[in-house]
Amino acid sequence: MPAPKRSPGSNFSSLFAAQNGDLWFSSDRGVAWFHDQKWRTFASTDSGAPDSVIDFAESTDGRIWAATQERLWGFDGRSWTMVRTGLDRINALIAARDGSLWLGADSGLYRFLQGSWVENGTEEGLPSGGVRELCEDSRGRIWAGTAHGLRLYHPEADPDPPKTYIQLLGEKERSVPEGGTVALSFSGQDRWNYTSRQRLLYSYRLSGRDWSPFQEERSVSFIDLPAGKQALQVRAMDRNCNIDPNPARFEFVVVLPWYKESRLVLILIAGVGAVLFFAGLAFNRHRQLLRSYAEVERKIAQRTQELEVANRQLLHSQKMNALGALAAGIAHDFNNILSIIKGSAQIIEDNLDNPGKVRTRVDRINTVVEQGAGIVKGMLGFSRESPEPAAPCDLNAVLNDTVKLLGDRFLHEVQITLERAPALPEVTCSRDFIQQVLLNLILNAAESMDKRKQVVLSTRLLEKPPVSPVLAPAPAARYLAVSVRDFGCGISPDNLPRIFEPFFTTKAFSARRGTGLGLSMVYELARKMEAGIAVETVVDQGSTFTLILPVPGKAKG
Repeated sequence: MPAPKRSPGSNFSSLFAAQNGDLWFSSDRGVAWFHDQKWRTFASTDSGAPDSVIDFAESTDGRIWAATQERLWGFDGRSWTMVRTGLDRINALIAARDGSLWLGADSGLYRFLQGSWVENGTEEGLPSGGVRELCEDSRGRIWAGTAHGLRLYHPEADPDPPKTYIQLLGEKERSVPEGGTVALSFSGQDRWNYTSRQRLLYSYRLSGRDWSPFQEERSVSFIDLPAGKQALQVRAMDRNCNIDPNPARFEFVVVLPWYKESRLVLILIAGVGAVLFFAGLAFNRHRQLLRSYAEVERKIAQRTQELEVANRQLLHSQKMNALGALAAGIAHDFNNILSIIKGSAQIIEDNLDNPGKVRTRVDRINTVVEQGAGIVKGMLGFSRESPEPAAPCDLNAVLNDTVKLLGDRFLHEVQITLERAPALPEVTCSRDFIQQVLLNLILNAAESMDKRKQVVLSTRLLEKPPVSPVLAPAPAARYLAVSVRDFGCGISPDNLPRIFEPFFTTKAFSARRGTGLGLSMVYELARKMEAGIAVETVVDQGSTFTLILPVPGKAKG
């Protein structure tokens, strides 16, 4: 190897071999480069090259770096450029495998990545601010030696990037006049607060331009922006070099004065002409309206009077129809009951010596009497208040007690299956009302089935009520639902809208003929409890009736 023709000095400070075989060495008057079997000398007399280099480093892209006592230099293949100055006594320099450059100085540890500097200090876990030595081991881990001990860099300890926010300073409008100033401030939040808000770094770009280097400045101002729509993007980076992948975005518009906007001037002229035209047209129409206003007012008053009379007549007619339907239903049901009682009494009189027939007819009389009592009880259910004050109760416990009320005979004929959700919260309502509702729904379910007499009772917790309920529950944070499901004939679409009407029934005349008051009682009791009702049915497959009870708590807004 030949010696350099021009020596950079006599006090040599460092020697470095690049990956391509080039050699670099430094002295007190510059650096020398051995490349392609030739030497090239860079003198530091004109401040165009480093001198007394402490450390050389080569990054993954082949670029050569040199650190002097207070400065960092970079070589682009032809000349040296000062990258950073003002550092307090540089002690070490390494280029890591991930493309980053690490620099240790008495003032702290500095990392250069993607054109931005990141400083690490005691806030990031270093035992002291001064770094004396740096090293990258065979596993790619970075070690830093300080006056107070050795530290290992753990990038995996904080893999989450921070979140970035933008605030508009001063005026709140998003439009800025041409020549005006728009001032914006940034802020961010590290997910686990490994990097405090004050130590986050920010980079921004305006309307698709290049990103600025990351820096600690948290505000920016723009003056004399061109007219049009502008968009500012800002991204935050923590001290572990995690960058927000979703930059915050703020859009604003720089507007021209109206007198500079030719289209606006043309529109203004056209608008003035249109205003004059329509003003004349409106004046003519106004005179016509004045002549017809009195006539229209007279006709409105006449139609209003006629409508009030018709409404009173319709209301009276509806009341009479409702009373007639109620009276006819009660009379029909009680007439059937009295006919059965009268016939059974005659048969008993004719067969006093036949205990079997007497017992049969007495049972028949007891059955229809109970049916009549059910009608009276159903009618009373529309007007009476709650038999007991509302109190917290366990819905699963109410379900168990209700099944016990059905009796052994009913449970022998109908299979009851319970599906209870565990750990349900308590609801505040009348326990007796819930039992009345469930009994009516269970009896209706049993009478709708001929072959497979199975009823499924279930409870569950709902975050929101079903869509389109028959009766909407009161607003609440959560809801408890108790459902009664059968596998019977279902409800036809024609009858579904009327099932909650009083005395509406589709059951044929029999000893167990329906009164038409069961579901209407269910509706009325649910309304008193501020509960809801939902119905799902499929013809020939079955129906599911659901009582929806609001759970005490603040309703969701």
